[in-house]
Amino acid sequence: MAQEKRRYDEKPDLTPMIDVVFQLLIFFMVTAVFAITPGLDIKLPEAEEAQAPEKENLFIVVDQDGNMKLNHQTVTFANLKDRIQEKRQILDNTTMIIIQGDERATHGQIVQIMDIARQVGVVDQIIATEPQRGK
Repeated sequence: MAQEKRRYDEKPDLTPMIDVVFQLLIFFMVTAVFAITPGLDIKLPEAEEAQAPEKENLFIVVDQDGNMKLNHQTVTFANLKDRIQEKRQILDNTTMIIIQGDERATHGQIVQIMDIARQVGVVDQIIATEPQRGK
């Protein structure tokens, strides 16, 4: 009988290990950085001097098929001007527009977006790029 008790006592207690795993899981969930995904499958062009903006801005995403989203909301050229004006009233006058255009999107679409933004009064416009790979 004494030998059978000893076998039960030799099992490791998993409770502390499970507690540590849950604490690590919570730590990584809380500290994880959530990236802004555009919602469309795009491939940004590369540039040597790529910089990220520091203030709250408007993001316009254009995929290779010409579909557009303004801050995760689908827009068309017909309603883009109104949507930018609405967003600009909420934000301040220093708002920039960041155009995340797929490198396969047409140049005309990007220029048309920039013209609409200028009509609304947004002068600061950025075309998003990625740093060149391999450097």
